[in-house]
Amino acid sequence: MRIKGKKEDEAEKKRPEPRKSGKGKGSFGLLLTLFFAILTIGFYYSSTIRPEKYWLAGFTGFMIPPAIIIQCLFLAYWLWKKPFFALIPMLALFLGMRFIRASFGWHYLITEKCREFKVLSLNAKAFSAMQKDTINRSVKVPATLDAIIASDADILCIQEMYDFPGVQPFSIIRRLKKAGYPHVFFSVAEKSWGSSIGMAIFSKHPILEKQTILKTKKSNNQIILARIKIGERRISVINMHLQSVALKDGEIHRSIESEEWMDKSLSVGKKLKKGFQIRARQLDELLKAAEEEGDYVLICGDLNDTPYSNSYLRLRDRYENAFERQGKGFGFTFNGEIPFLRIDQQFYGKGLVTNRFDTRRNFPSSDHNGTEACYFFKE
Repeated sequence: MRIKGKKEDEAEKKRPEPRKSGKGKGSFGLLLTLFFAILTIGFYYSSTIRPEKYWLAGFTGFMIPPAIIIQCLFLAYWLWKKPFFALIPMLALFLGMRFIRASFGWHYLITEKCREFKVLSLNAKAFSAMQKDTINRSVKVPATLDAIIASDADILCIQEMYDFPGVQPFSIIRRLKKAGYPHVFFSVAEKSWGSSIGMAIFSKHPILEKQTILKTKKSNNQIILARIKIGERRISVINMHLQSVALKDGEIHRSIESEEWMDKSLSVGKKLKKGFQIRARQLDELLKAAEEEGDYVLICGDLNDTPYSNSYLRLRDRYENAFERQGKGFGFTFNGEIPFLRIDQQFYGKGLVTNRFDTRRNFPSSDHNGTEACYFFKE
């Protein structure tokens, strides 16, 4: 038996250890990619479930945007490392294409002007009438009215409309009539000391018929309809303001910072759950009424739900969305406590075509941006 010498022992110690295989790391990355792809597809499917049947499905819509971002990161990683495995996130993104289309508009190079008529929809937040800051109101309300009039829209759909005849600056109907909107449908939800709050449709063209589809006692969440004559055609304009979540100012922020964050977070969750379920029932009424109007129908207003929700998908399955067709950027419409939301919409029927869409951000008395779209009749 040969005994190793001292020099041989030292040589063995200096000899570099064999490199460990990277298979373990690669396998873990692949498993992670598969897990998140399945999870993302699960979120897509959950949006098709009605919240009354399974209320947790309503919350999964909030997870779709971060899930899409994660899939984009996986796609970039595998294209760099092993392009074959990039097929997994690619498939997940392909299956969610309708959500991607609803998230971002690519129509930056539109030069075509409005053709037959323009529609502006805005949640006016009662033109800041409920705010205590009277100095700001005296500036914000005229500025908001000026922006509405400057849009030169043929039809205005106003949610949370407010009017106080003879009291400046809140004599809104009088001001808009004077500016060229003689035809008005104002569905009042509540009156107080001579003032009124509700929903309104203003038109430069004759309103032939008016109808209230849904009206809840002591609530500004309504659905109203006006049949309007434009030239020789008649369109049905539905102004909607579906169930609000009714979160108070600072409630989300307080629920995170408070020592009782669990109780407060549960309270926020219950309000969200209630909103999902009520909106689903309200949407039944809206779709039923809209389908009776035929192809020349416009549905505008505050959906109070994101483009990843069951409410949005049900509307989008039947009608075109103006932002998806002609919008640009993310088109966020809510400037409140929860940022980065597009909850104000314009949908239209098969008899109409949109050739322009813009998100208007110049309404200082509201925490919403306006949606403005141009339409013409399909031959």
